[in-house]
Amino acid sequence: MKDPLFSNKIAAAVLTALLLIFGLPQLTKALFGGGGHHGGDEELHLAYGGELEFGGDAAPAEAEPEVDLGTLLANASASAGERRAALCKSCHTFEEGGANGTGPNLWGVVGRELASHAGFNYTNALKEAGGVWTYERLDHYLENSQNYVPGTAMVQRFPRDDQRADILAYLGSLSADPVPFPEPAPAAEEEAPAEEEHAALDGEGSKKNAH
Repeated sequence: MKDPLFSNKIAAAVLTALLLIFGLPQLTKALFGGGGHHGGDEELHLAYGGELEFGGDAAPAEAEPEVDLGTLLANASASAGERRAALCKSCHTFEEGGANGTGPNLWGVVGRELASHAGFNYTNALKEAGGVWTYERLDHYLENSQNYVPGTAMVQRFPRDDQRADILAYLGSLSADPVPFPEPAPAAEEEAPAEEEHAALDGEGSKKNAH
């Protein structure tokens, strides 16, 4: 027997399918807040030290002016650097004559040849780097060790310039004869418009002579 409502049932099924296809995404957005004012642009950033920063509609932060290392070190705090370097004590010792751990003892590291501390088995990456641990080289190494010396066993990042400067000031103090900090870059002086001043003075003199 033919169902007199068969056509109606087919139409209802098609309508239901269309509602599911086109209406479900809108329902999902309404329930979970998608597609609103923030859209899909909100980001979650985990900064060093466990601070959480949320992006989204906030205006992009303006780039801070670059400060040279000498100026940063001149304003750094060795005591603050010692507190920050506490993170490193699981691998390094800092006192004079201290034993090597997972990493080498760091007494006198500033000015020391790379991969030269007695009794420590350095990676080939550091052995091949060569040279001396200057403040500048240590700064780059602390910023991103793996990027600066690919293949080194040390893995850490201190992205903030001021924090690295504090640590460098502390490392620099670990010596009977500390290596001096690099000189701060000279402050940019405003160029005096000498020619304009001379021209103005000459003009005033001419006016006085005319009278």
